[in-house]
Amino acid sequence: MVRFAAHLCAALLTLFSAASAAELTFQTVAGHGGLPLNVAVGGNEKGPPILFIHGMGMSYLSFAPQYQSDLAKDFRIVAMDLRGHGNSGKPWKREDVQDSGIWADDVAAVIAAADLKKPVVVAWSFGGFVIADYVRKYGTEKLGGINFVGTIAGLVPQPPPVGAMSPEDLKRRMALQTGGDIRGNLQNIEATTKLFEFPGITPEYRQEMYLMGVMVPAYFRKAFMGRNLDHQDVTPKLTLPLLVTMGSHDVAQSADAFARLQAALPKATYAVYDGVGHLPFAQDPARFNRELAAFAKTAQAP
Repeated sequence: MVRFAAHLCAALLTLFSAASAAELTFQTVAGHGGLPLNVAVGGNEKGPPILFIHGMGMSYLSFAPQYQSDLAKDFRIVAMDLRGHGNSGKPWKREDVQDSGIWADDVAAVIAAADLKKPVVVAWSFGGFVIADYVRKYGTEKLGGINFVGTIAGLVPQPPPVGAMSPEDLKRRMALQTGGDIRGNLQNIEATTKLFEFPGITPEYRQEMYLMGVMVPAYFRKAFMGRNLDHQDVTPKLTLPLLVTMGSHDVAQSADAFARLQAALPKATYAVYDGVGHLPFAQDPARFNRELAAFAKTAQAP
């Protein structure tokens, strides 16, 4: 236990040092119901804004390959920790996580507090569902564009493919991540980290992925279970500029669902990363950042 605590402290110091090096500032924003949301801000204060929304079990730290890159020279970069994640508040009641409007209100609160004018939103994995929540309630008037990354976002039907796991495997994983056995929680987080790691991942980034998962408590995951993730009603509302970034080896998506998405959003731009998994922004950041910058400049043009 002492050795584990020492390793954990060393890892957290590494994370804090990386964040400091990126010259980020942090603010706490009151989300739906007053829940505190941690928001990281960096980059060019006078540049056009990009808002990053992470996936389940992650945090703003996922986007270090963006806020520590040349993107920060031209764009104002804002990344939020979703409720239940990172340094944001950890609700445990179903009524605080189940309704779509709750997540929409959180995004709206961040946009207002950070005074983001027509931001381009990078919505990765579960973040795609969150920005769909926002569009359902608030529309697209205040957005410049959306970059969906590694997500179908419930915009078309899709069964939940996660690697080669069977329904029984998924059920067992769900029990591990929502139960009171801490060892079971950690076992599940390690398995998830392994599932989504990629060739070339650094030990530091992999460790961050694991620790971000540890920061999401089992009681939040339990309250979240069963939330409606069907956003097919939102699809016709997506008339703003769209970029869809998908890895060809993304185990969280199915080829059939991706084809349905392309048919449902024919005016979107699609960027497929051959041989890349669920984190194209981390596995191939040079290409991702280049394409994001080009998309943002076009979407936010007067």
